[in-house]
Amino acid sequence: MASITGNDKSMVRKQRRPVVGSLPGDLLIDVLARVASSSFTDLFNAKLSCRDFLGAAEDEYIFQHVSIDKFPVIHWFPPSDELLSFLNQCIDKGNPEALFRQGMIEFFSLARIETGLEYLKRASEKGHVEATYVYGMILLSRGGQSSQQGLNILNSMKASRSKNLKIRDCRAKIKAIIREMWINNSISLNEVRCTCQERNNNKKVCFLKRKFDEEEDIIGCESCGWHREVISFCKMVDGIV
Repeated sequence: MASITGNDKSMVRKQRRPVVGSLPGDLLIDVLARVASSSFTDLFNAKLSCRDFLGAAEDEYIFQHVSIDKFPVIHWFPPSDELLSFLNQCIDKGNPEALFRQGMIEFFSLARIETGLEYLKRASEKGHVEATYVYGMILLSRGGQSSQQGLNILNSMKASRSKNLKIRDCRAKIKAIIREMWINNSISLNEVRCTCQERNNNKKVCFLKRKFDEEEDIIGCESCGWHREVISFCKMVDGIV
């Protein structure tokens, strides 16, 4: 039986091209993005597994979709240069969760109101549910034209059987983040008009203010619900609930 020479072994290795290396670049990036969206750890392991994954992992699309849920929003100890660089790239590349977190820090901790709102707006436009909720709540609390804009944004959150569950999930996540933050910018709830109350029988216009009882009997409509919600949100920011 003939033995395999060194040259033959080299030819066999060349013929056995890794399957990953044969994938089109766009497909490779899409596969990595799906991995990244579920777990940063899995993405890291994929990068270590082969050179093709390592190169594709630097694509902008990966940073936009990578999950950063395992990283704390507030770093009580200075993060490593590598982690800080990674998180900053996520923000720069438009990762919705990274934009949301930065918006929360800018608006509530650093009191950079316009910058914080811009981050929250960008995250909301990318479909981030919590960012949409917070951005809408802030605008609704301001009254006037901003109030109507906030109401439109909140109403854009898709109505479904799971809507109430989504709102509860929003509150839980946002409350957990706020509890970790040093709040330097509380929200002052201005007069917010609920239009359906202008159409009641005695034509009395009612304004919901921050200290109103949440259990007050209110003529029901979707905007009334959001007005009650913004009161709860303000209390959450203040640490009352």
